[in-house]
Amino acid sequence: MAKRVLEKYRPINVKGYVYVGKGSISMIPKICKDEGWERVLLVIDPGVLKAGGADGIIKIVESAGLAYQIYSEIKPNPLQSDIEKIGLKMYREMKADAMIAVGGGSAMDSAKGIAMIGESDKTIDQIEPILFNMASNAPCPWKTYPMICIPTTCGTGSEVIRNAVITDAKGHKMVPKHDCILPQYAIEDPDLLATLPAHVAAATAMDALVQAIESYVCRAATEFSEMCALRAVELIGPNIVRYVRNPAEEDAADAICRGAMFAGFSWNCASIAQIHASNHPITELLHISHGDACAILLPWFVEWNGENKKEKFWKVFNAMWPTEMVAYKDFDLDIMVKKLMKLNYDLNIMNNMTMDEYAKSRGIEGGCPDELCDRIIDMQFAGRDLPSYPRKTSDDEMKKALRDVNHGKYIYKPAE
Repeated sequence: MAKRVLEKYRPINVKGYVYVGKGSISMIPKICKDEGWERVLLVIDPGVLKAGGADGIIKIVESAGLAYQIYSEIKPNPLQSDIEKIGLKMYREMKADAMIAVGGGSAMDSAKGIAMIGESDKTIDQIEPILFNMASNAPCPWKTYPMICIPTTCGTGSEVIRNAVITDAKGHKMVPKHDCILPQYAIEDPDLLATLPAHVAAATAMDALVQAIESYVCRAATEFSEMCALRAVELIGPNIVRYVRNPAEEDAADAICRGAMFAGFSWNCASIAQIHASNHPITELLHISHGDACAILLPWFVEWNGENKKEKFWKVFNAMWPTEMVAYKDFDLDIMVKKLMKLNYDLNIMNNMTMDEYAKSRGIEGGCPDELCDRIIDMQFAGRDLPSYPRKTSDDEMKKALRDVNHGKYIYKPAE
């Protein structure tokens, strides 16, 4: 694959339609009628399906007279084999017109996997390099399948971005990226967040917050992406603790829901930085959720990149803690780092354990020694040196960072 470079002129890439607000899932029948869709494949996270979180959507689909089947054989890290052998097979056999994906990033990425294959005879691992070498807005050479994405968590922003994360047969995470997998419709209904367990609410909201901050300070940011990112921080930062303590609180859930959407818009038009460039293997090897992995790296991210993007981090600080706003001359990066450590503590991210402690608590023999930290960086980060990083970061510097995180340097310790 060719090395990525920053484009001189970056497009404002927002496509599709987004319905936002309490009760917005009621728009499903109108969307399907307007598009002429009569047969839909419901791609539903198995946990959401079991907990009844999709019952309201299923009832709406039934009341609208739509023929449907449910694909829910979805792993937390979606597998290429499941998507191709089960999901795609179901879509084609039922002669579906479109998909409705319900759940978190796993369900939506599974739907995107089905969509990108479409009418082609290719597999996802064959398609990924093809899309990589195409302009994101170039026409896809084959017909892809349309979808509505309805998040029941507030983290990935997958419903408004043109990325997917899918695991191949070797356990490698592929990240296909192209407009052909950008959902035609997204529905952001805060009512769907009401029953989330606290640890899921915390991890997914932190994922959205990290997406917003990374895309805001990265070197690929544009005026539009910065506007969306800062709005996301304004919505998520002041409301995240209240939301995690009670996801059914309407005002807080609505703010987090909209914040995640704006973070997705920003992400779609900007790029990643060091956190998302390194953390996929953390989830693979240590069974740490993606959102938790983002959260534990955030204090380091601010400390490491702070001087390079100090004015932007100052604006993030004031957006997150509006009752403690400071003038630029009084802004202290160390205080921001400590406040982010305290935020992770208040949200009980990973039960306030180190990666090593958490891995052992999840039954991973040997936990996370320093050598595994190095391996994590070698698996994804090594050699990439993406031009979007706010500060140039070598493999060895990133290995040291992850070791520091693992040793508990960024875990808040309350006063005795």
